[in-house]
Amino acid sequence: MAKTNISVEGISNVFEEKIVELQEEPEFQWSLARTTYETGEDGKPLVKLAVGNVPLDYDLWAGLRNPAVVGLHPAGLREIWEFYANRRRPRVDESGRQTIFQVPRSYDYARKNYGRAVIASVMLPFSSKVVDDYLDAVKENPKGSSHKFARMYNDVNLMIDKATVRTAIDLVDGENGVLAMDNKTVTALSEEAIPKTHQGISHGPSKDGNYPQKSIAVLMGLGQFGISRLLFRDEIVDGKVSRYIGPIRSIIVFDKQEPVKNGRGGVVYPTEQWRKYLFSLYDFTNTDPGVNGSRFCSYISLNDGGCGKCIEGCPSGAEYNSAPSSDGGYADDVDNQSHRFWEGKLQFDYASCCDDRGQLSNLYPEWSCARCVTICASEGVRRLEAAKGFYSRMDELTKE
Repeated sequence: MAKTNISVEGISNVFEEKIVELQEEPEFQWSLARTTYETGEDGKPLVKLAVGNVPLDYDLWAGLRNPAVVGLHPAGLREIWEFYANRRRPRVDESGRQTIFQVPRSYDYARKNYGRAVIASVMLPFSSKVVDDYLDAVKENPKGSSHKFARMYNDVNLMIDKATVRTAIDLVDGENGVLAMDNKTVTALSEEAIPKTHQGISHGPSKDGNYPQKSIAVLMGLGQFGISRLLFRDEIVDGKVSRYIGPIRSIIVFDKQEPVKNGRGGVVYPTEQWRKYLFSLYDFTNTDPGVNGSRFCSYISLNDGGCGKCIEGCPSGAEYNSAPSSDGGYADDVDNQSHRFWEGKLQFDYASCCDDRGQLSNLYPEWSCARCVTICASEGVRRLEAAKGFYSRMDELTKE
């Protein structure tokens, strides 16, 4: 088997191959005659990928440890390595001597033997046709849902989980350490590498554990957060903005190379300047036109072109209860909820969102709300200049 090229193109090609392979397997046969993920004109899946690399002393979550942001105790590179090392315990100690003991290799060992951590964040976008059909259905029946969307949602999530694991296998070369961050692994990481006192929703909003996939994707430049806390990617295609929303997974590779800091192969280096830019971008109380002009989400008014459709379409009120007004301030009934603010950051109203969706899904297993997802993907306002500005700034700020 040829060694996979660690670049955006190289890893994207492998992901595409794995998705196509999966279509031939029995559990996905139903979808051959249906639309599930977004495809190009050639019929291939439109996998969206961002690849970054950092030294092993890089703090992924500096300035973000807040239960209203990524949580108080998100898993960093140390915890990720320790989880991997515990699953790969050798009978050779760190000095190379044979031993009857199986002791996980320490993070100091990793720092001495590996030069960097490569992080590949991948999205498999939902089919725009199914998204559009679902939105039409709920417009016709505002209280309804669609089993077709629910089936697509589950199918695409299962596909990207399996494709992530299979792509990670192709990256193993015997000299590196590779982790596929699929849902099962993220759950296991949180349970095995994070103390129980640091787990749970009291420590942050990451619903799948202590590894916030969407925040990793943002740091690597895959997409942007909207006011809804959804992550989506706007791209310029034939002079127009195409929007992609879908499940996100990642792969982490510890290898012996030094970090690439010049963007070679599309591999970004998340500099301090890049982090500061992202922090300003996701402070939605910041209405500075210089910042707002590069936001994909056009909720904050820019020349009176604000969107806000996700807020209007949210049946539970969670979106309204979690967003500043379009001028950057908070409505009094939001601002007065002091229990939802932590060091100035507002926690998303997951309680209202999950209660509403949870009750209905308990009654109807194939129920899906997804108003915020579908209306953003289908009808959310796009801005060509924002997409141009963001990728230009990314190219400028992710190099040293």
